[in-house]
Amino acid sequence: MSDRVMQFRVGVMVLATAIIAGILIVLFGDLPSLVQRTYPLRMNFSDARGVTPGTPVRKNGILVGRVTNVALDEKGGVNVVADIDSAVPIYKDEEAQISGSILGDAEISLVPGIIKPQREKVGQNDILRGTAARNPFDVFASLEPKLGLALDSLVQASESVNRLSANLDRTLLNPESGDRFQQLVKKTEATLDQFSLAMTNINAVVGNAAAREEILDTISSLPEVIGELKSTVKGIGATVETADRNLRNLEGLTKPLGERGGEMVAQIDKTIGRLDSVLQEIASFAKALGDSQGTLGKLVNDPKVYDELAMAVANVNHLTLELRPIVDDVRVFTDKIARHPEQLGVRGALDRRPAGIK
Repeated sequence: MSDRVMQFRVGVMVLATAIIAGILIVLFGDLPSLVQRTYPLRMNFSDARGVTPGTPVRKNGILVGRVTNVALDEKGGVNVVADIDSAVPIYKDEEAQISGSILGDAEISLVPGIIKPQREKVGQNDILRGTAARNPFDVFASLEPKLGLALDSLVQASESVNRLSANLDRTLLNPESGDRFQQLVKKTEATLDQFSLAMTNINAVVGNAAAREEILDTISSLPEVIGELKSTVKGIGATVETADRNLRNLEGLTKPLGERGGEMVAQIDKTIGRLDSVLQEIASFAKALGDSQGTLGKLVNDPKVYDELAMAVANVNHLTLELRPIVDDVRVFTDKIARHPEQLGVRGALDRRPAGIK
């Protein structure tokens, strides 16, 4: 084999190795980030411990980008910028969380928040708020005082258990307390016997067919009794409502009487005073009527006065009868004068022509 052939084969092997290495770098290395398009994602954290340029950014466990810049902001937080693959959408409801391992390596995980319809993608000027998971060592350091308290409580509990077991030993195994233990056992047996007797009695009642039927009938009649009770309660409610309405009506009647009570009492008092005066006058009239010396008494008691009064009335009637023709003549005369006033005087006396009578 000539040297030229050997050199050609070596060159082909080196070229194939370079091509294979390039393919592997493209598939598994960072070269795709140089070829594939990306867009920046801005995040803000209160504490970005362990985050440096190159820190991976994952979504659902898949690598979607890496951190390119870490800087402090004016408010005391940390601004982190990462390049995200253009094919991976990031939404505003997602939250960036920093998680770290025991070895100190950190990564950023994009966790979905409350997902709502029509999710909005993150814009160029939008900033995702992020949180940082606590370091396991910090968590263990914060738990150390609580673990100490828990151990102390466990020690106290074990001491209490030891004291309890010692008391039980003294109570149960001490010869002097044997009688007490026997009494306790006897009381327990008596209690169990009474319980068994009670259960036997209950079984005797429930086990009887007639008793069961009566109990079932009573239970079945409970809805009817409850319905009657409800209707009774409704009737009582209606009665109470009617009584309340009557009381309100009575209040409407008595309220004006109460408001005019003073005026009505004054009028009643005034009426009683007038009635008293009338009764006094009636008493005076009755007294005068009963007095034989008075005018009314003589009129009532003396027949002579009555006869004279009757005679005077008869004379007046007789005089009236005698005056009637005169009154008629006067009426005729006045009628004639009214019709023919010229008959008055000398001319009337000389002229004797009949004037006519009405």
